[in-house]
Amino acid sequence: MTFVRPWMLLSVICLSMLCKPLQADESADFWQAFHLGGYSSGDLRIPHDETAALTLNEISMILTWNRGERLSFFGELELENPLAYEAEHALNGKRGNLDLERFYFDYNLNEQSNLRVGRFLTPVGRWNQLHAPPLVWTASRPLATRRLFSDGLNGAMLFGSVPLGQVDMDYQVYVEALKDQHRDDTEVGYRDVSGARLAFNNLLGRGSRDAGLNTLGLNLMRYRKDLPGSPTYHLLGLDFLLELNRWELTGEMYARRTSNGAEAGHGGYIQSAYAVGSDWYWITRLETLHEVDSRDADRWIVGMTKRVKPNQLLKFELIGGSEAYHDVPRGFVTSFAVMF
Repeated sequence: MTFVRPWMLLSVICLSMLCKPLQADESADFWQAFHLGGYSSGDLRIPHDETAALTLNEISMILTWNRGERLSFFGELELENPLAYEAEHALNGKRGNLDLERFYFDYNLNEQSNLRVGRFLTPVGRWNQLHAPPLVWTASRPLATRRLFSDGLNGAMLFGSVPLGQVDMDYQVYVEALKDQHRDDTEVGYRDVSGARLAFNNLLGRGSRDAGLNTLGLNLMRYRKDLPGSPTYHLLGLDFLLELNRWELTGEMYARRTSNGAEAGHGGYIQSAYAVGSDWYWITRLETLHEVDSRDADRWIVGMTKRVKPNQLLKFELIGGSEAYHDVPRGFVTSFAVMF
């Protein structure tokens, strides 16, 4: 993720517009519409062939504004990797980075459509949109959801939901308007991003309460890498979420080609969570990633996750497979995530 300087200026302008002169009762309602929250996580990683590390991964602050009217606001500012302890480097914050994750305004056009403008997570698949540690079962992120497409963009999106009989179809259509101004050293950069996602909910006809627990998604995206002479890439993806009794099954699969039809990478994962009892869940995941300019990566993960409280997860997992991509090292990981 990146820290986007133009959006800092835009944030001041837009918040100033929100803070226009109001009457006393309207002013009270205005300020009461702000809500502050966030999340944080830390983990202990013991890789097979690297130094063990204890890390505070992030402190993320989320500010929202919503008076129940057509206009609403969402902002997320994250301090990434503020502290880490490694045997060779002791306690340090060398990897710390301040990141404007999200900053956008939503405007409700009608019952079936909304407009979003600002910086937001790219609406591809499931993991990229729900990647906060308290919302996912594992401490490690599937490689295919990090390496094959842009994880965030600055632009506009039209989104909403349309009923199709017993099935609801959610749609998201988006386009980049301003490229990122700064990236981490290890981050893949993209530009000229545009795409769409369709999600079909309630496929099993179990009613509106469980509609989001049996979903099939279709993803289309077009973009270029932020490198001289980069070809245009076309990405096709499928994702699903299925919950049956004690089981939750999720997965995402992606294939990428250049505009002239050449192979440009593919990958995906399938993951299961089984409710063992007493808020413990047995987690398994298989994943694969192929990039033209890198070695293939095949990974497996097994672990246990405890829902300590509705907003707290304690995770234990073993990661195995190929050696490629050392940013997700093989070995043992335990983490704790909390949302506040």
